[in-house]
Amino acid sequence: MKAVRLVGLFITIASASLLAQSTSVSQMMQVRHWNGQSVAPVYEGFDVNADGSYNMWFGYMNRNEEESIDIPTGAANAFEPGGDRGQPTHFVPRRHKDVFKVTVPKDFPKDGKLVWTLTSHGQTLRVAGTLNPVWQIDRIRATRGGNSERINSNTPPSVELQPATASVAAPRGTTTLTVSATDDGLPIRRGQPAGMTVLWAKYRGPGDVTFSAAQAKLVNGKAATTATFSEPGEYILQAVVDDGSGESAGQFGYHCCWTNAQVKVTVKGEPAARTVAASTPPTFSKDIAPIFQKACQTCHHAGTSVPMSLTTYDEVRPWARSIQQRVVNRDMPPWHLDKTVGIRHYKNDRSLRDDEIATIARWVEAGAPQGNPADMPTPLTFAPDTDWFIGEPDLKVTTPNDFTMYANGPDWWIDQFAEVKLDEDRWIKAMEIKPSNPKIVHHVVVYVIEPDAPEGTPESGVQLHEYAVGKYGDIFGENTGRLLKKGRRSRSSSIRRAWFRSTRCGRSPSATSRTTISKCRPTRWSGPTASSSCRRTRASIPSSRTCTCAAAA
Repeated sequence: MKAVRLVGLFITIASASLLAQSTSVSQMMQVRHWNGQSVAPVYEGFDVNADGSYNMWFGYMNRNEEESIDIPTGAANAFEPGGDRGQPTHFVPRRHKDVFKVTVPKDFPKDGKLVWTLTSHGQTLRVAGTLNPVWQIDRIRATRGGNSERINSNTPPSVELQPATASVAAPRGTTTLTVSATDDGLPIRRGQPAGMTVLWAKYRGPGDVTFSAAQAKLVNGKAATTATFSEPGEYILQAVVDDGSGESAGQFGYHCCWTNAQVKVTVKGEPAARTVAASTPPTFSKDIAPIFQKACQTCHHAGTSVPMSLTTYDEVRPWARSIQQRVVNRDMPPWHLDKTVGIRHYKNDRSLRDDEIATIARWVEAGAPQGNPADMPTPLTFAPDTDWFIGEPDLKVTTPNDFTMYANGPDWWIDQFAEVKLDEDRWIKAMEIKPSNPKIVHHVVVYVIEPDAPEGTPESGVQLHEYAVGKYGDIFGENTGRLLKKGRRSRSSSIRRAWFRSTRCGRSPSATSRTTISKCRPTRWSGPTASSSCRRTRASIPSSRTCTCAAAA
């Protein structure tokens, strides 16, 4: 165990060094991911059998808090040498130690390596197991409570599973499993002992397995659960019984005190019918069009600046391979929030679920069939360009100049300023920017700047609102809004893109709705000129009124 103690000392020193470098390191290490992360293989060490052979023990770290991952044996889950060494193919969240062992003969080279490779979520990780003495596990002698060594009498529980093997008649069938265990009750501690617990999980198998009680406390040395299987095939289920001593945390490489036990289950059934159903590829009309309507067509319809419309089969089919690539890589639909950290559920989330991505990929791989046109959902209708998303505005501001965009060339960044005649400060209730030619306008940002700032200082100002394809306006909640003060001016900054031919972009309106206003004076708003008045509305703030305004790019 001296070797184990040295490993623990190294980790302690390394951690202290990292913390000394930056306090942000600990914050970074505390970030938790619910899904989307990889599984790391772990080599735990080896012990020696009576016949001189060696057990090389492996575990893993599933970096996700919630997502269990299946990695079938093959290139993504293999040993070198050996390929399939009985390793798990199902990985439940977080760290699991001594999950399985690989027994090698006594003549296994002392400098030889047994390498386990796992690939998940696009990341390939490897770990090498060796017989270097530093990795030897002594299950009798242990380092605990510092650097002193002493004989430890605590031993793992003895476990029996009933039945040892089972057969289930059909998919969705169930079987009842019982675990029985005895323990030495060590170490003796004050208070009520924690007692033994069991954790059930699928170890291998073609389908999903659900347990009526995946985790349970053993009562009188026993606990039962019911396992339900989704697919026919051969399964291995694993029960991990912990003695509750708290010594399974593995401080300083300690390998106690829990026991793994397995049961084999054969699920009989007729997979042929399922195979036929599964082999039927998705079609555009029935399966793909509804996904595109939900997540794509808000931007991808005729008249916008996107490169293609995705409303009909004829429009979509030439782009099928490109769509598959962008969707599988999660480039499209654009949704840049990390769903594995912090808040995961947002209103108006247009990102695709995993099953929707898989459906699109299967559809493309099957040749992108159209299917029966009668299965098409009712087409979406899109408001004409003249309609305002926020409703008819109270105030419209229009950019003063027309531009003709060249047919080919780099993007053209244009800044414009315009007066906004306001007699009082105003709280904006809603705001919308409407380009006169959305085909070539990629995005527009409106800034509020000081009235004495010289023209030509585009870096100045505080962002007020923005337009991009797919975003048409902001409507603020009750008793909330953005304050636009009198005496300020605004700058409209927009990007035009060449569209194969010379294209005119005229003066464009932008609009806002206001919540509260107190006295107003002419204010300059970058891009537009005020052209409509506000309606007086009694709001929660005395001497204020609510208005809707429009600006343009």
